[in-house]
Amino acid sequence: MSYDLQVPNGVFSRAGGATANLSAVTGAAKTYTTQNITFANNSKMYYVAGAAGAVTPTLDAVTGKAFKPLSIGQGCIYVWTLTNAGVVGLVQGPVPVSLPSGAIGTNLDSSGNFTAPPQFPSLPDTLTPFAYQVVAVGATYAGTGFIPGSSDNWNATGLTVTAQDLSFGLPATPQVS
Repeated sequence: MSYDLQVPNGVFSRAGGATANLSAVTGAAKTYTTQNITFANNSKMYYVAGAAGAVTPTLDAVTGKAFKPLSIGQGCIYVWTLTNAGVVGLVQGPVPVSLPSGAIGTNLDSSGNFTAPPQFPSLPDTLTPFAYQVVAVGATYAGTGFIPGSSDNWNATGLTVTAQDLSFGLPATPQVS
């Protein structure tokens, strides 16, 4: 008896027993490193060679626009994706909206814990997610607004970055710690 696993978009393997699809994003750089990844996009199999020290995308892979900056007290999810051509992209989840008073909307308490969990972005079926990061901007952040690949390194003071690899799509809820 045999069983067929049918997954429209998912990661099937990474080379050499590597422990992470995505690594080296918390270092003192605006770069990322990936492993060799075999994945499915719309049920077709693809392979992409790993990248070391590649430049973090500065435009959202879905909207084509610059990422929205995160201010102190805000956090969101960034999903790392692949196209069937093997192009790595980054998609930003929703950012807390500004309040009617004009104050910045927050979803972190004074200790940097989420008061409302961050949400995943909506992904078209042309993108295969292979990892995500939860980024929280704490009270010690000194920048003017965190923007991946643009304003700060992944390890800027005051940022908490938690990475999670994916296999078969996005989970129902994100891991926030």
